[in-house]
Amino acid sequence: MNTRPQWLAARTIIAIEPNGTERMITLRVGIPLEVSPDEWVCACTMDGYHENLGPIHGVDAWQAIQLAFNLQHQLLGYLAEKGTKFIYAESREPLELVELFPHPPHSDKGLPSGDV
Repeated sequence: MNTRPQWLAARTIIAIEPNGTERMITLRVGIPLEVSPDEWVCACTMDGYHENLGPIHGVDAWQAIQLAFNLQHQLLGYLAEKGTKFIYAESREPLELVELFPHPPHSDKGLPSGDV
């Protein structure tokens, strides 16, 4: 995207790696912009982890936003699998990824696993 994005949502968290190193990560998803009737794009960043994930494309604004959140969820999930823990930046209370992303990024039938 050529213009500076306007942010739809942003949240800063702290990742604590298994060796105790702390890293502040700011998650941001931009307001979707229409590129064509069947293509929308939104900015997606994870400052402190992935500085610019690039524009996220979808067939409409809804899909572009969902894909951006799913990408962030998946990337933080990789850190969690390696033993990284997360805390809220403000309170330093423990933070589970399910608190940021209430549903898994995907499942067999396109629905969250478990009871809906």
